[in-house]
Amino acid sequence: MSGALRADASGWEVAVDVGGTFVDVIAVSPDGVVHASKHARRGAAPAEAVLAAVDTVASVQGFRGADVTRWLHGTTIATNLLLEQDAAPVGVLVPRGFADVLTLGRQSRRDLYASHVGVQTPVDLMPEDLRVEIDGRLGADGREVEPLTRSSVVDALSALHAAGVRSVAICLLFSHCNPAHERQVAAWCAEWSPALQVSLSSDVDPRPREFERWLTTAMDAYVKPGVSAYLQALKAGLAQRGYPAPWVMRSFGGIAPVDDCAALPIALAMSGPAAAVNGVARMIDPATAASAAISIDIGGTSSDLSLLEQGAARYTQALAVGHLDLRVRSLDIVSIPLGGGSIVRVNAAGALRIGPDSAGARPGPAAYAQGGTLATVTDCLVVLGLLPERLASGLMLDRGKAEAAVNDSVAAPLGLSITAAAAAALAVANASLAEAIKRTAFAAGVNPREVTLVAAGGGGGLHVAEAAALVGARRVVVPPLPGVAAAYGLLRSPRIAMKEAAMSGVLDDEDVLPAVEALLRELTAALPAGSAAGHSERVVDSFIDVGYLGQEFALEVAYTPGVDTAATLAARFDHVHTRVRGQAFSGGHRVHAVRAVARWAPAARSLTLTTKAHAGRASGNSLISSTGLPRAEGSPVSDTLSLQLPGVPSCAVFARAALAAHDTGIGPALVTALDTTIWIPPSWRWTVDDDGVLILEAP
Repeated sequence: MSGALRADASGWEVAVDVGGTFVDVIAVSPDGVVHASKHARRGAAPAEAVLAAVDTVASVQGFRGADVTRWLHGTTIATNLLLEQDAAPVGVLVPRGFADVLTLGRQSRRDLYASHVGVQTPVDLMPEDLRVEIDGRLGADGREVEPLTRSSVVDALSALHAAGVRSVAICLLFSHCNPAHERQVAAWCAEWSPALQVSLSSDVDPRPREFERWLTTAMDAYVKPGVSAYLQALKAGLAQRGYPAPWVMRSFGGIAPVDDCAALPIALAMSGPAAAVNGVARMIDPATAASAAISIDIGGTSSDLSLLEQGAARYTQALAVGHLDLRVRSLDIVSIPLGGGSIVRVNAAGALRIGPDSAGARPGPAAYAQGGTLATVTDCLVVLGLLPERLASGLMLDRGKAEAAVNDSVAAPLGLSITAAAAAALAVANASLAEAIKRTAFAAGVNPREVTLVAAGGGGGLHVAEAAALVGARRVVVPPLPGVAAAYGLLRSPRIAMKEAAMSGVLDDEDVLPAVEALLRELTAALPAGSAAGHSERVVDSFIDVGYLGQEFALEVAYTPGVDTAATLAARFDHVHTRVRGQAFSGGHRVHAVRAVARWAPAARSLTLTTKAHAGRASGNSLISSTGLPRAEGSPVSDTLSLQLPGVPSCAVFARAALAAHDTGIGPALVTALDTTIWIPPSWRWTVDDDGVLILEAP
């Protein structure tokens, strides 16, 4: 069966996360040993890069597709389409008189004092001539006011076909109350052109507020051709090699069958970052898990931050992707355009700026010697000596090309030396990260000085300690395998399925909670039943969206059918509202939506997760560090590295694979590994705990 998880837990498991620059692969052998690796993206098509990396790992580890029981995937394909916005426009079918809803949007402004008010809808992706009006309308109660006509739908489809449209969003009034009209239009679309891809607002976001529902649906239709083609190509390539169909990470932190993800691609907007958050949550030490922590995953194009409380991330119904505000259930992740490949430049006003564009995998940073000429964050790190010319992974970096790029892009325009320009760029990058840390903490009502920062991604270890110093945080932890945290998170993520529906009723009315429970029973019945191979039995959690009377927006609260009363739900909502909005109000409450979420936890499996398992080579009973020197009993091997960092002429260098539990030292120091490099600032103390977690503490 397509997407089925095989029950044989003794086979290999493969988890693959694709970012802007690298393909991260973790293969778990039948005896539970984790084999992690990073691969530069190769091939013009995204699926080709994934398949090439998997072929390499399979060849090295000696397994075949038939030996694999689970194949898990996190991807940025939907994220990149939303950010880059260079795909073909989509058509939108709307009721007569409502074509301008997507143009008008809301009056909210992200930048309150900006002189130019940006539009909330990317009009080039759904231009006015592709927003076509059709007959038919529902009332606010979901009853038909005006019937649909097939002729108006066919005329609209003919016009869109003539414009070259391949994907259509069906956005009708009050379809969250009654999806019948949208489903009929979708049926006519399928009859007219089976190849046409269609997104229904009643499926994508079945909640009130037409602009938010229509924009999210239109963007689902926009990314659908690209995501669907990628996932189908990946599925076919894996099938040719004998692998099972992939399961894909969704933004809300759970995996789902590949065909389900292709049908609702907007749910993949934070696929990779969500996997990384799950990975960090399972990697961190117990002390960090018990406190407030912020996961910081820095890759090639972005930095993704998420607050962890008791080892778990929060959820949000509002997802910001670039300049788009989408209503998508997701782990609460803040993303900023700061990564190793982010372009460093001086703007027309003479100010130093980083991003939002990135050099990506090709041509990549100038130091990669693949034709890149623009300075990136990675190039600045190479110039300063924080990235050695040969990484522990074997990747060679060209310092001369990095210096030339920094000189042309930054130093010459600012009149600075190359090293001063690189140091300035690094300071701007760390300051940007520090601001994002403060925003993430303050939004959750947490003091940023009191949180533990968790460095993940290939670049997290190089920036997080310096950013911690800027915000006053005193503790940073770097888990094992931080550069492949997302791939590890895929292995430890549950299967999740969700059904939701809109409703409206005053919480205190005696008939409202019985109606909520009846609707929850319907939604639960529509969820996949039973257990999933490789996972535990299904557990269903219930939630309702509640707001004060007269309040347009709602917040999600947990609901236990048969136990909770109107009073307990009101008190729970008041607590959540106080935490999120700063205060609670007297007065009544209204229910806005109901949600059933099924969860299948991954089956318990003991994994050997150590830095030594993949980063060193055995020599008898000793481990050889990347310097080629045997590990001396009781003290880690180190070299001395010259730096160009202002005030820090040199530092010690340690191979992480050669570090043992309870090793400790004082910065400045660099710790190198196959998946990352970690910078420990002067006077910071570092310690390795029993689980291989590297703990950094401020002086």
